[in-house]
Amino acid sequence: MGKRLLLLWTFLSVGFQLLVAQSLNVSGVVISKEDDLPVAGAAVLVKGSSKGTITDIDGNFSIANVPQNATLVVSFIGQKTTEVAAAANLRILLDSDTQLLNEVVITALGIQRQAKEVGYATAKITADELNVSKGTNATSALIGKVSGLQVTTQSANLDGDVRVNLRGSRSFKGDNSALLVLDGVQTPLSYLQSLNPNDIENVSVLKGAGAAALYGSDAANGVLYVSTKQGNRGKPNLTYSLTTTFDKVAYLPKLQSRFGPGQTSGVTGLPDYIADENQQYGTEFDGSLINVGSPLFDPENPSGTYLQLPYSFVKNGREGFYQTGVGIQNDVSYSSSDERGSMYLSYQHLDKTGTIEKDKQIRQTLRFNASRNYKKLTVAAKTSYSNTANDLNNISSGGIYNLMNTAGHINIRDYRNWSDPNVRGASPDEWLNDYYTNPWFQLDNYRKANRQDRLTLSADVDYQAFPWLKLQARGGISLGFTNSTTTQGAYHFTDWAKKNVYGARNDIYSLVSTNSSLSSRTNLDFIASADHAFGDFKLKGLLGYSIQDVYAEDKEVKADRLEIDNFFNVKNKIGELGGSNSWSRSRKLGFFGSIDLGYRDWAFLQVTGRNDWTSLLDPSRWSFFYPSANVSVVLSEVIPSLKESDTVSHLKLRSSAAKVGTVNIANYNLDDLVNTASYFPFGTLAAYSLSTNIRNRNIEPEFTTEYEVGAELGLLRDRITLEAAVYSQTTTGQTVNISLPVSTGYTSSYTNAGTMRGRGLEFDLHLNPLVKTGDFRFNLGVNLTFIDTKVVELTGGVNELVIDSDYADYAIVGMSYPMIKATDWKRNPDGKVIVDAVTGLPSAGDIVPIGKADPAIRLGITPTFRYKDFSLSGVFDYRGGHYTRSGLEYDMLFTGSSYLSTISGRQRFVFPNSVIAQTDAAGNTTYRDNTDITVNTGGVQFWNGIYKTGRANQVFSAASWRLRELSLAYDVPQRIVNKTKVLQRVSARLVAQNLFMWVPKTNYWGDPDYSGGGNNIAGMAGTSPAGARTFGFNVLVSF
Repeated sequence: MGKRLLLLWTFLSVGFQLLVAQSLNVSGVVISKEDDLPVAGAAVLVKGSSKGTITDIDGNFSIANVPQNATLVVSFIGQKTTEVAAAANLRILLDSDTQLLNEVVITALGIQRQAKEVGYATAKITADELNVSKGTNATSALIGKVSGLQVTTQSANLDGDVRVNLRGSRSFKGDNSALLVLDGVQTPLSYLQSLNPNDIENVSVLKGAGAAALYGSDAANGVLYVSTKQGNRGKPNLTYSLTTTFDKVAYLPKLQSRFGPGQTSGVTGLPDYIADENQQYGTEFDGSLINVGSPLFDPENPSGTYLQLPYSFVKNGREGFYQTGVGIQNDVSYSSSDERGSMYLSYQHLDKTGTIEKDKQIRQTLRFNASRNYKKLTVAAKTSYSNTANDLNNISSGGIYNLMNTAGHINIRDYRNWSDPNVRGASPDEWLNDYYTNPWFQLDNYRKANRQDRLTLSADVDYQAFPWLKLQARGGISLGFTNSTTTQGAYHFTDWAKKNVYGARNDIYSLVSTNSSLSSRTNLDFIASADHAFGDFKLKGLLGYSIQDVYAEDKEVKADRLEIDNFFNVKNKIGELGGSNSWSRSRKLGFFGSIDLGYRDWAFLQVTGRNDWTSLLDPSRWSFFYPSANVSVVLSEVIPSLKESDTVSHLKLRSSAAKVGTVNIANYNLDDLVNTASYFPFGTLAAYSLSTNIRNRNIEPEFTTEYEVGAELGLLRDRITLEAAVYSQTTTGQTVNISLPVSTGYTSSYTNAGTMRGRGLEFDLHLNPLVKTGDFRFNLGVNLTFIDTKVVELTGGVNELVIDSDYADYAIVGMSYPMIKATDWKRNPDGKVIVDAVTGLPSAGDIVPIGKADPAIRLGITPTFRYKDFSLSGVFDYRGGHYTRSGLEYDMLFTGSSYLSTISGRQRFVFPNSVIAQTDAAGNTTYRDNTDITVNTGGVQFWNGIYKTGRANQVFSAASWRLRELSLAYDVPQRIVNKTKVLQRVSARLVAQNLFMWVPKTNYWGDPDYSGGGNNIAGMAGTSPAGARTFGFNVLVSF
């Protein structure tokens, strides 16, 4: 028996040794042949088996127990698949795959398609491109990266909003904003402001109606599809990043520096110095010691005592109101992945102070993404939470108006401590002009604190029912909670101050207002997709059903006067509490489908259709259908001379036609609603009034029809790639609120009236690399957009429509949209200004179109230089062909701080480019050039009088060149990092944003980029707090 066991043991031992001898442990590194850098995330598989792995961040891999004589298959996106014989230590070089058309792109509904199949314009912004300068805001990081995309900052406040438009405006008064889709779930665009840029994997830009039609009416203005990170393949990765930035105010309006406070004398016609005047039309600065403000209380002098200062302009005296804002951002993330699933976890903390003192923001974001792969089932779940707390001033335009009312010989910084009795002239009782107050007092006394919590939850379940059929269920909800408190502190003026009959010395009483709001958007999608190949054809089909629910509620409680000063509680009220509450809900259902047909992998056709039902419209009109079709032909796969060309890598032509509907009317605007009547409730008596707007239940959707033709060209193994597109889009049935005659008993009514057409050209050029010599590499990206949007028709015999009177935006038949109108001077047929033959003064004429408010041309340039482990990247941006109106100049002319008001030295002058009318005995009028008749005054009566009425003087070219972003980065060499056995990557970079700006000489009013208004209001600059240059540094360590 023992001999038998020994014989069996010997047999098994020999067999095991023979088996081991026939297998080996394979390891190695995968390198890109083009730049000799490691390829992370490459797939390494044993051919003919399911055994394999993924390379780590250094390109390394290892596979145990690989059969001898086995073959390894190595693949990576953008690289040619390579096969090598298995061996112990391998160095595998991957060639660049010049066929970019084989890359996968994200299309509508998050569907992945090969680039060659897509018949419309799309673009992708990678994480590296998005985070060039490590900005804290993902929205502004999109600027200048792709054609067709316009991002406009509406305010320089810490909580400032932005406008995001694709291919211009489509609606007169409706929403023109792009739709945000976050990991497949439709989300309010405002969420992009609080999204951690470091969590973003890439942003796919679906520019037109053809690209976004399957998303439904919310996507009529294009889509930003944001994909967040899923987890690195290979070994687990822990990354920490610190970014510190410094914001310095820049691009302030140009102010006059020659004259102090005062008025033009009504007796002598000469300027007089007036110590307590806010208007700066007084005498010229001469360096003498003068009285400032009104007499200050002095117990030893019944008449009071003046504060005295040198009568000299203080350079940067007003700039002292601003500080250097500091931002400290800490990021930490952990990711891991294997063949069964992935996980990504991140946390960000941002602590930022504004350029206006006491303004601060704290933002925290948390994200968790996870996925799991089963045999036929894939489950993914994603959640993110952000909390943003702001403590901000609640002063109109950030206090800049009161700065303009502060004379140039005042150093504003000296009066910062207004509550200190030793700082004479600083308190509201003693402020240096009688009509406005100390801006520092405003900062302390008028505050607004708000907290915003945002939560997104999404889940995606994919089931591969059959090899040819996949079923997908996807759901998501975005929740927003906002709480804000607005306060006004109390201030009681002294009896001495109240004796000043010219001053603004009315007591200020405490008030408080609290507001809370809740918003939610829930989306559910159910999709079945199938694909089948037969012969030379490939057929794909998709059917889906979607449900959307949007809910919002808002509550406000306020006390307009408090009993106990500065005790901000609504129970501390005097009189009745004020307030309001509201809620709204809308639902939308949609059925959609698409059919894709491919022929021999070079010709592709897609046809889509969608039908929506929305609760916003009357049941007789709440159903609407819109189709699309697109075709793509890869000529480089068909024409033999191109297929074999060493010059042409790929050539594709594409075309699309699409129709998409959208509803631009608010909830319940079809119903007769009642409002609380003015001055009610009165005691216990309540009263209500009907709306003065006639409810039109025949309102229909606006429909946009778009045609697009494009081409994609790759040269020299795709070192040069060019994409070009031309499109035309027409939106009909514009929803507008028209005025009605008073005789009807109503004031307005919604109706479908008007047509707008947009046309454009888009170019995206990439030179990768443009120059490559040794360790030096220079890549260059250029994108160019030409756009022209015009009003084609307004129904009812109307020629123009006021979009926003405050911003002077109009829709005018036959003209570009939006058009700025303003009061111009009366002119002769040659366009010269007609002036009075005696006074030399011009006269205000008609309100005339000046120019369009949105850029006609946009250019983005993105150079990247790399030498060894150093890289220098930038983003240059140009916008031109449009105008804007200074929101400050009208006020600056009043205060006398306007630079333009001193171009004649406050002396009489001949009005430029003017003529004088002459009428002969026969009544014929001719004009002679005015060379000798001066305006009758060069002081306040002119600049704050007739000149100010010509509002066209305040409209200027909004063209600008700027260096948006700059980054100088250094990556510690990998050979050094690897020696630590712990670290995977170490890098550092210097960053800057808005570093330089070049504007026309006629722009005296600062940064034209800050444009107030809503999502389709443009053309008003200068009302925002001043913009800033940003400098900073970033350090990143990966374990």
